[in-house]
Amino acid sequence: MNVKQINTLISQLKKIDFTHARIKIDDFELEIDRDGSEQIVDSDTEVITSPMIGIFHQNEQPIKVGDVVDKTAVLGQIESMKLYNELVAGVEGQITKVLVADGAAVEFGQNLFEIELNEDI
Repeated sequence: MNVKQINTLISQLKKIDFTHARIKIDDFELEIDRDGSEQIVDSDTEVITSPMIGIFHQNEQPIKVGDVVDKTAVLGQIESMKLYNELVAGVEGQITKVLVADGAAVEFGQNLFEIELNEDI
């Protein structure tokens, strides 16, 4: 399977309610566990989640709590299958929580950053 097929598969799985899934296609195997808990977040807060499984890498100048970001800000990169994929904020606001460390393994949909939305930025 290539990266595009994997991302498509994960997108489809996101639509299904389950707690554990194990998928094997030829030499590719994917196992996903969900704990079923939901996090309540302020409506003025946006949670940036991992779009894929991989290893999170900080920028040369790491994003930290208090930093103000715009929609195009790169929050870090996720290494998956030896490819580095930029994690873009997509919203404007101030970083209120950094929930991932440099070099940490991340799962699809895992919360990585919380951004307090600010329409004045």
